[in-house]
Amino acid sequence: MKFSRYFFSFIISFWSIGYCQFSFSGALTTNYGQSKNDFNIQETLIDINGNWNNWVGWIQLEHSDPPELGRSLKGIRKFRLDYSSGDFTIKLGDMYEFWGRGLMVNMVDDQAIDLDTGVRGGLLNWTNDLVQIDLFGGKQNIWRSSNEVFGFNDRVPNYEVDHTLYGGRIAANYHQWHGAVQYMQVNEDHLFPRMDTIEKVGHELIGVNVEYYGPTTDFGFEYVKKDTKGFGFYGLINIYIGDWSIGTSYKNYHFADLSPDDRWDFVNIIGGALTIQQMPTLFEQHATRLLGRITHQIDYNDELGFDLRLKGPLFHNTIFSFSYASSSRHKEWYLDNNWNWIMGSLTLPRLLPSSKPVFNAFREMYAELEGYLLNGNLHYNIGTGLTNDVTDLYLNRYTVSNRSYSYESLSATTLPALFTYTINQRFSLELKYEYQELKKGINTYSELPTNMPSFTSNFLKDKQINRIISVGLGRSPLWSISLMMDYANTEERIIVDEVRNKNAIEDILGNIWDTSLTWANIELSYNISSNHRLTVMYGSQRGGVLCSNGVCRYVQPFENGFKIGLIAVL
Repeated sequence: MKFSRYFFSFIISFWSIGYCQFSFSGALTTNYGQSKNDFNIQETLIDINGNWNNWVGWIQLEHSDPPELGRSLKGIRKFRLDYSSGDFTIKLGDMYEFWGRGLMVNMVDDQAIDLDTGVRGGLLNWTNDLVQIDLFGGKQNIWRSSNEVFGFNDRVPNYEVDHTLYGGRIAANYHQWHGAVQYMQVNEDHLFPRMDTIEKVGHELIGVNVEYYGPTTDFGFEYVKKDTKGFGFYGLINIYIGDWSIGTSYKNYHFADLSPDDRWDFVNIIGGALTIQQMPTLFEQHATRLLGRITHQIDYNDELGFDLRLKGPLFHNTIFSFSYASSSRHKEWYLDNNWNWIMGSLTLPRLLPSSKPVFNAFREMYAELEGYLLNGNLHYNIGTGLTNDVTDLYLNRYTVSNRSYSYESLSATTLPALFTYTINQRFSLELKYEYQELKKGINTYSELPTNMPSFTSNFLKDKQINRIISVGLGRSPLWSISLMMDYANTEERIIVDEVRNKNAIEDILGNIWDTSLTWANIELSYNISSNHRLTVMYGSQRGGVLCSNGVCRYVQPFENGFKIGLIAVL
């Protein structure tokens, strides 16, 4: 008791002395959930930020046992202390830096997919109106999930790699031009679990980027060289004509040549792109659920592609946007007479993506209309997406008398729509509807005997029909309530026999249709004050693939349970 009294007396005295110069802010995010299928969550994050003269501090505390994705933690998760004086800035602690377009350095903390590529160390920055110099060094601890390691779990990563990094860059600004030269050395302690050994591996990256921003156009490029042969190139150009913009981007990422069997094996394979390199994906980052579930998983080691973009007013109060993306691998892989994967050779380097399935071709087209009707009271957003993606190559073999190959692919037509109607200054209605026809399965082709392709669906039916309906009512600024129903007509063969734990909402809907493949929930959000928001959800949420920036994770379903969330800003 005496210690507590003296401690609080010290805090009060310190606060009264430094009040005029010291300020702080903070945020609390807590989530709690329980479900019948044991997808339980108990996660709290507290962020505290402080400013005192030239000093800025940040600390993040976490109490997660367990979090929604990731490893349990009770204690300090992140911290950083910054000092600025004149042209100099010093950072110590956990940092998330972004250089150029991210081909060399793009540190992210994406808790939605449990990807944290931050570095704990120090950074010295000197800058003026013309030149900027950064010197950087620190350690990085990466946890990832792999079925190549014992104890694989969809939620908890089971493979750890440690890195030591140091490097720097020199950047310059002149009128509308910006350019930089970058260098990074990464020393990796790579664990081989099968042999219980750690091999020390060094990686060297050198890069340059140039950008121009003008009134009617902007363009730029970035090139990074890794070790002896790996490289990455990214370029873009945007042209502005009145209220319209036209743009295209190009990517050529070739950091490693990996066979179809080794393509995603970061445990037994050394080299290739590093997790610190989160490069532009060059395809649409969808906010809708159904399109998000089939997002292309980018291969930073070996991917070549481009996109085209168009956006502008189609007519009064309506904006039209269009995008097209295409990508593939650089070379074809095939099986030799001993059934070993061999990479095909090209006399000239490939500069544009291939449309052939054996190159893991990906194509997507998306168009969208957004605008207002009924004197601005009705806001609408209607889109359509066409997706074709070859996700895996299983067989590709040439013989004297035959050619055969097989691969897994998905093709989908997706129609998302959002309507929001403002009834008056307080109340509004919202309707979301998404429809998708998805074909996913194994394609097989053989010249003999029929010279005809065949398709075996991953689903119990030829294609999966997905629908999402969400209806919500909101009273600004106090509360909102929404009912969401996620329905499929069939499921993949490998999971169709799993036992469902239906909730009361699905039981009621069962009087209208078969809800064996329906996930429904109701969510209430209430603003306790301008700084406090409470959310309560009851029901089920469908599992599936969750993607962010081309990196994907599988998230298990949440069935017949409840979640409580609180966000508080100080």
